[in-house]
Amino acid sequence: MILPKALVFFDLDGTLLNGRSEVDQEVTAALEKLKENGGIPFIATGRSPLEIQHVLDTTPIESFITLNGQYIMYEGKEIYRSQIPQETLIRLKAAADELRLAVSFYTSDKIRVTSTSKEVDKAYDFIHAKSPLVDAEIHLNEEVLMALILTTDNADVEWFKEAFPELSFYRNTPYSIDVITKGNSKATGIQELVKLMQFDEIPIYAFGDGPNDLEMVTHADHGVAMENGTDILKNAADYITSSHIEGGIVEGLEFYDLIK
Repeated sequence: MILPKALVFFDLDGTLLNGRSEVDQEVTAALEKLKENGGIPFIATGRSPLEIQHVLDTTPIESFITLNGQYIMYEGKEIYRSQIPQETLIRLKAAADELRLAVSFYTSDKIRVTSTSKEVDKAYDFIHAKSPLVDAEIHLNEEVLMALILTTDNADVEWFKEAFPELSFYRNTPYSIDVITKGNSKATGIQELVKLMQFDEIPIYAFGDGPNDLEMVTHADHGVAMENGTDILKNAADYITSSHIEGGIVEGLEFYDLIK
């Protein structure tokens, strides 16, 4: 196997995608140049594999870390998955039911929600996606890798953090909280990839904008924050590029000589 010259990880919303949740043509061209130069572009996202298919179909990207590090594919082949224990999921749903909150459960190939609500519709409309089908028992029958609690109340985040210390909770949109196994993140997904593929000597670059990108950007050899990103992320990054709608991806790749 020919080793890549660089591993380059891109968050989606607010980073690789424009304001219409699409990849601009100039960004697609830059990704093609990156691959020609020996770099491997990755999607690194809280979304599921289902929710990134349009990006895979319209760009040269074949590798991804999805569900905040819970599921990894390299060049079209699954190499890692991390399941949330069923007992934990049962307690999580019961707690959400008590608070009258809907929960989305994510498998490697499905998304189902426990009930309908305004928050559900707003959360999926925010990422230009359809609301999932309702199945309140999917966590009893299938392998769930990530959950989403649909709420706009930040007090709910703190409540769940105290009630479920074995899980991590990320406010990733105004309407939803990502839920994964404690200790996992996009950064640990990168670590698993490097270990499994023996990529220890290959430089890592990471582009992001939000709270769930912080560990990834600080873990990378070269962490890039978008200008539209959070202040915490920008303070932690090695380089701040332009916003996701002002050519920031191309600028960042050029800054590090990954494309010419």
